[in-house]
Amino acid sequence: MKKRQTISLFSFLFLTLLTLNVFSQNYVFEEKVYLPLIKTVKLESKGADFSLPLLRLNTNDRITLKFDVLSEETEQYGYTIIHCNSDWTQSNLNPQEYIEGFEQGIIENHANSINTIQRYVHYWQMFPNNMMRFLVSGNYIIKVYEYDNPDNVAFISKFMVYENGANIRANVMMGRSPEDRNTKQEVDVLISPSDNISFLDPNRYIKVFVQQNGRKDNISLLKLRQYNGRELEYSFDKSNIFDASNEFRNFDFSSLRLRSQNVSNFDFIQGENVVKLKPIYDRSKLPYTTLGDINGYYYVRNDRDDNYDLSSDYAWVDFYLKIPQRVGGRFYVWGELSSWDCNEQNIMQYDDRYSAYTASLYLKQGFYNYMIMFMPTTLNPFYNIGAVEGNFSQTNNVYHIFVYYRKMGDTFDSLIGYAQSVMK
Repeated sequence: MKKRQTISLFSFLFLTLLTLNVFSQNYVFEEKVYLPLIKTVKLESKGADFSLPLLRLNTNDRITLKFDVLSEETEQYGYTIIHCNSDWTQSNLNPQEYIEGFEQGIIENHANSINTIQRYVHYWQMFPNNMMRFLVSGNYIIKVYEYDNPDNVAFISKFMVYENGANIRANVMMGRSPEDRNTKQEVDVLISPSDNISFLDPNRYIKVFVQQNGRKDNISLLKLRQYNGRELEYSFDKSNIFDASNEFRNFDFSSLRLRSQNVSNFDFIQGENVVKLKPIYDRSKLPYTTLGDINGYYYVRNDRDDNYDLSSDYAWVDFYLKIPQRVGGRFYVWGELSSWDCNEQNIMQYDDRYSAYTASLYLKQGFYNYMIMFMPTTLNPFYNIGAVEGNFSQTNNVYHIFVYYRKMGDTFDSLIGYAQSVMK
């Protein structure tokens, strides 16, 4: 089992240096936590659990940024909101063109944890608020930093503001071709404009992206097939085809006393909570089984107090993948719990004592979905969800469709439409 260590001095120095002067105009922003004391970063849309952080322009929609700092000392954190193009590079808009009020501020709300072994300070901030509102749609990032040192970025989170400028119809189905029918899904998309938007020259001014669940590794830019009058059709192209994957695995440690279905045991080692999960196995060759899941997300909960954000404790969660040792790639515990990334924090190492790949993640109490992601060690590594989880066209995935529009003469991308479609 990988050594349990909340903070590494080397990683702290490396990440601190990495954040300095890295964000140029052409930099593609990625969601990332740079400071190791920061945990459980979430952007939540009010009334829309287990989904992407989205706001409708000029409505009462709100999103709330939440995060913990594993310390008893309260610090001030500042933030800057930046408008981005469809490719997540910074747009050419000045702050006063995309925000009324202030694009910078201080995270105003914080409180210490209550009766937890791991002491932490919980921070939260709602957007929009009485200090600002959004003027244009599009992609946005929130860059959070130590208040007295804006160059020392703590983390970056993404969200989107959309408007109702496009009517979207989408249909998710099994792969059409015989070789794809059992393992892939296709998403056909039809788009028509609202009355005040023209789709003149759509190949130049319109971009349509599709995202499966919360994944960041397989967001696809669709290719226009035909333009019938006022309707754009995106279909019958490889950009519409996705690996179907499988239903997500889950575990629940909202209680640190009562074992749930996939929890083997609880320990208390050197002053820290430890949750041992039951071993998991390769299911790529097993028949598809319908499981209720939340599409890779997690929520914070505990059985002691209703104030979940402040009373939920942290624990090391031990994962065991019982498969023979393999060469040519690495395995990762993956989902929203890993920010949908594969990195050194969620990599699995083979342990001869257990004849299994193992990993320990430091997580806040709650209910979690996850999968095991395989990444081959090739010149061009890629995420291979099917290696352990399999791909089954019956999987109940959610597809997010985004329609971006750059009006003639504009220097930024508006997000004029958003919709969801589900494989049923």
